[in-house]
Amino acid sequence: MTIQQVQAQRERIRRAAGALAIEHNRAGSTPDGMTIKAHAASIYDDGIDQAEQAAGNGAMTWVTAAELIANTYEQLVTDMQKAGRP
Repeated sequence: MTIQQVQAQRERIRRAAGALAIEHNRAGSTPDGMTIKAHAASIYDDGIDQAEQAAGNGAMTWVTAAELIANTYEQLVTDMQKAGRP
């Protein structure tokens, strides 16, 4: 696991978290009292925490866990966009 791999996955999670927060806003499901920016930060923090927990308990490497989380966030964005189409 290289620093570049970690940085790349952190950036993927950050981008996907932002897109997911925007889709939640469009769907009217942003948590009460939260801005899109705060919601994106919350989603990002949760993803990073999940990757750290998976790596910490030996389930997989941090990069592998982060890839799976980013993939999941990206799929959720796609699914929400499809659901919002007429």
